[in-house]
Amino acid sequence: MALKSLLDRGERATVPLPEKSPGKPELMAVLDQFPQLSLPLHVSAARRGHAVSPRLACVHRSRVALPAGSAIRLSNDIYCSSPEHLVVQMAPSLTRLEVIFLLGELLGTYAIAPDHEEGMFSRRQPLTTRERVFAHLDALGPVPGTAQVRSALSAACERSASPYETRLSMRLGLKPALGGYHLRVLSMNAPLEVMRIGSALGPGTRKPDVLLGSTNVHAPFSGVSFDYNGGIHRTPDAFERDARRQNEMLAVDFKNYVLTKSLYDDLDYMDDIVARARSDLGVSPPHLTRDEALRRRIRRAWLHDELELIDGIHWNGRDRERRTADSLPEEPSSEVVPLDAYGLA
Repeated sequence: MALKSLLDRGERATVPLPEKSPGKPELMAVLDQFPQLSLPLHVSAARRGHAVSPRLACVHRSRVALPAGSAIRLSNDIYCSSPEHLVVQMAPSLTRLEVIFLLGELLGTYAIAPDHEEGMFSRRQPLTTRERVFAHLDALGPVPGTAQVRSALSAACERSASPYETRLSMRLGLKPALGGYHLRVLSMNAPLEVMRIGSALGPGTRKPDVLLGSTNVHAPFSGVSFDYNGGIHRTPDAFERDARRQNEMLAVDFKNYVLTKSLYDDLDYMDDIVARARSDLGVSPPHLTRDEALRRRIRRAWLHDELELIDGIHWNGRDRERRTADSLPEEPSSEVVPLDAYGLA
């Protein structure tokens, strides 16, 4: 059975941590059986066994007992880490943004695949759920990686359908200290009931990429959504579908904004459209000093650039984080003075 099918089925297994890492013959047998695996293979074991080339395998030593369901069985004696355990294993070497981005894929309906025409393929269901990850963290206890994953889960999106939807969700929802706009993301790709316009079908549903809800009863709209349109939308039929979607959402009091890659990359445009979305939701703009407004803008630009570099394949954010640590402005410790004190409101 194909590796993708095995992972999609996601049948968890309970296995002990291997006492020692495998040698070259065993590793080559795995590659023969699953040629789509990339090198080096990452292997977990209590101790290092036979010496192998670092180009072939990277051995991670651990004494942490594996809770039930920590693995997925690939064949008779070959297992891989379950999605819940994988993110814990990777977290200690990742930045916070990388952990959130990785969770976006595991909790989403896409898989990054550089050799695929669109750089990804779609899944019917996510590989795991937020509840399943939390349960695994509880079973593991306070071991390396669990604290990072637990913290990242509060900011991770669910049911994202593409890497750029994940990036958009992070930019909209993360706190200003991380370069985000700090909007409340309600859901992603969740069905929203609408009334079909120009159709005898009556009620229907739309699934906006990112949905933001209003908590202000006096807000102009009940909610705001953002849709990211990639290359698949660049056809006449797709443009018409997008127009129908936007009109039907407006008819049920939800305002829909559409972003292309060029608009997503334009910081001035994003700042303006988010300001309008805040107004649509009845959210007051933040009152910032001139210096604080500049600091936040610098961080928003940094977040955009950093998310472009986090590709889900090369996990090297720690090196970039060390290089940029001194160049990013720190969050102020003093009380924020409203802009109107400077005549800028």
